[in-house]
Amino acid sequence: MIRLRLTGSRRITIFGLILFSCTLLGLVWLLQWSEATRKIDQLIHDGWVRYNQRAVPDDVVIAAIDAPSLAQFGRWPWQRDIQAQLFEQLTAYGARAVVVDLLYVEPSSNAGDDARLVSSVAQLPMGIFPVLTEGGRGAVARESLPIPSITRNVTDLGHIFLPIDDDGIVRRIFLKSGFNQSHWPTLSLAALNQVEGPLETLPGRYRSQSGSTGKWVENHEVLIPFYGPNGVFRRISAFDIIEGNVPRAQLAGKIVFVGVTTTGLNDVVPTPVSALDQPVPGVEIHATVFSALRDQSLVTYVQAYTNLLVAFVLLPVLLLLYSRAPPMWSLFSVLVGAALPILVSYLLYSYSRVWYAPLSASVPLLLSYLLWSWHRLEYLNRFLEREGGKLEYHQPMQVAKSTSKLLEFFTSAERHLPIKGWRFSSGGKVYSGGTGLPELRVFGNEGAWRTRQGVHSRLYPGREPLNIEITFSDPAYSEQVTRYVNTLARVRSRRATTNLNGSIEKLQTNALKLSEQMAWLRNIRNFSDTILDGSPAGFAVWNAAGECIRANRLLYQMVPAFKERADLADFVQCFGVDFSLEEDETHLRELILESRPWQITHSSNDKEMIINFSGVGETLSERMVCATVLDVSDIRTAERARAEMVDYLSHDLRSPLISALALLEQDEDPRIEENIQHSLTMMDDLLHVARADSLSKNKFAPVLLNAVLDNALDQMLPQALHRKIQFEIETVDEDLWVEGDAASLERAVTNILSNAIKYSPEGTVVRVRLGGKRQMAVLIIDDQGVGIDPAMLDELFTRFKRDAKSADKFKGIGLGLALVARVVSSHNGTVAAQNTREGTRIIMQLPLEQGAEKSESDLISAPVVMANNQHVG
Repeated sequence: MIRLRLTGSRRITIFGLILFSCTLLGLVWLLQWSEATRKIDQLIHDGWVRYNQRAVPDDVVIAAIDAPSLAQFGRWPWQRDIQAQLFEQLTAYGARAVVVDLLYVEPSSNAGDDARLVSSVAQLPMGIFPVLTEGGRGAVARESLPIPSITRNVTDLGHIFLPIDDDGIVRRIFLKSGFNQSHWPTLSLAALNQVEGPLETLPGRYRSQSGSTGKWVENHEVLIPFYGPNGVFRRISAFDIIEGNVPRAQLAGKIVFVGVTTTGLNDVVPTPVSALDQPVPGVEIHATVFSALRDQSLVTYVQAYTNLLVAFVLLPVLLLLYSRAPPMWSLFSVLVGAALPILVSYLLYSYSRVWYAPLSASVPLLLSYLLWSWHRLEYLNRFLEREGGKLEYHQPMQVAKSTSKLLEFFTSAERHLPIKGWRFSSGGKVYSGGTGLPELRVFGNEGAWRTRQGVHSRLYPGREPLNIEITFSDPAYSEQVTRYVNTLARVRSRRATTNLNGSIEKLQTNALKLSEQMAWLRNIRNFSDTILDGSPAGFAVWNAAGECIRANRLLYQMVPAFKERADLADFVQCFGVDFSLEEDETHLRELILESRPWQITHSSNDKEMIINFSGVGETLSERMVCATVLDVSDIRTAERARAEMVDYLSHDLRSPLISALALLEQDEDPRIEENIQHSLTMMDDLLHVARADSLSKNKFAPVLLNAVLDNALDQMLPQALHRKIQFEIETVDEDLWVEGDAASLERAVTNILSNAIKYSPEGTVVRVRLGGKRQMAVLIIDDQGVGIDPAMLDELFTRFKRDAKSADKFKGIGLGLALVARVVSSHNGTVAAQNTREGTRIIMQLPLEQGAEKSESDLISAPVVMANNQHVG
């Protein structure tokens, strides 16, 4: 197995290139040695022959023993006196040379006819006659010359052997052949030697003749460049010549080839230019060879190493393209590379008259792409397996045959998703839960969910097929839930696996496995994104070079000066750090290089933040720097509030008690009771504030807000009577229920009423309205008091905040409305204050318990005036 050694995703080593190239060059040599591509190469050669046809020379004609001649003189062979007449007429017409493709190896039965034939041959200006060559190639070789009387009178002799390829086509000829040695020229070469003179060198492949005794020897093998199909050379019927019906100009000075042209006399053979039913007669082939010899257009063979040379040049280029070019260009490159030898073959044939069989190089070039693709596929499989193994260590294990994980999923999903009932079967066992499934199992389709009678079902094929059935309490979510089930790894892991072990199947399996691992990583990424974006703290991560890897959205909100994915140093400078100072530069260096924690405290625009830096990763290449930004403004505010409370406790509460003790010793000042009462009131307020801070929604219960208001009014009625203040009450007839703590709500309403009574002049009215509006219970309390400084409206519900213009006239520490705000906030409600023309209005809204909503028209009911502890309609 040949494996290229890769140095990168697209490159190969020199050693791998040489090894791969040598392997393919060896394949080139093997194909050429075995001639495995010879038949297809022959078809290519025949195509080049047909594409390179040309005009025949006008001084070469064929004296054809054709059908009209046979019709006049009878069947062949004719009497020799008739043949003698043909030669006599050719001499009379002034033919330059006569090349005869007729055999005269035996004398005829009529001696007189032979004498006339010999006489006519002797009169020819040039007469080239054939030698019969038989046998060879495993059979006994034999040479037969014309009868001696003719042989003595001919100008030259030549063989007429035409080798036939294994597909029955005549494409080539041996210019020299003979028994024991190649001493006979082909008939065409003998004619050329006489007409034009001997050639200095003969074309074609030459084989050594040593050790050829008793063998038929063939040399100077060439390919025949046919001028055209059957009949391309001008033919003159032998009958017309004998009868003298031919114009003298058609034969005078011509080289005349005499031979049989009819197909019935077995002297015709298929050629590359022959149609299926138009073989070429041998005499025309000899005329073709003569013409090609004369114009030097015979086709010779290239050297045996040419294919190796072509492949040696192209293979490295293609392999480099495979390693660097995109896949689509690699395929295009190999197609061009495989076509180049064929193009070279055509160019050599057309312009150099050389035949080059290209497929011994083209086929390995094509195979190079297949082998390269196979190698890349193997490399990709190994890469996927290696990387998948790294991820598999961290990924939760999924056992395909185990049903426990799937059972856990449906058991949990039934409680959290709109699933009414579920059932799945695998390995001959059935598991179910919930309700709404029919007793008969519903089998689904492969690859898609189907719905029948309200049951959604799907079949997942595999070694142990899995069939899932689900019914939904809310069908609107069926598509989302079924899609969710499709994504479960514990479902996908059950799909069928192929038994084949090919690279493609491995790639499919590895790709599927990697897809599942990537889906798991995406889920992890989404999970981490959700955690980071939902974090109450700003968070960012940088690598050791200070490049920002990740930052959540809250960080950008908390630190507006921090630009998108800014460097670590830029982030640190957002908090006033100056790297020109050695201390700050040391902190940053130790953080990155030694993972030493670093904390920065920063205050800006009434915000206080704590920034914690820490480094993770043992080596610098793995080092990550994490930053957490915490907004501690509320904590600092709470700490200051507690400090203020301690101040109040140590001064406003402690001082009256000390004064009371001093007055008690004198036992004569009536202010003792007032001071002690004031202290008790402050202590009571602090107690209720502490209780409001510790409210827990887990202990909330349904509370009738109507009753809460009644109890608060009853508590505050004595104070109102004392100051001659009346309550005007407007309520709805329906019960208004809220979720909450009754005692805290009652205290909040009492504080609002207490403030209304305290800040209102004697003899005025406090108006109380209770109703429902847009799923909220609304309590509105109006007084006719002093009002509130508009500048104080936003801070009225803050602890220890009081209106300065009334602080001297009315005692208090500023906890009453702060308690109201805390209680209302813990009940998910709102409270607001506004000035009216007559005094102050407090609006408190609380969410109604589900099912107790009131329309906007229910807000106000018939007025009821309460005075002197009596209800007046």
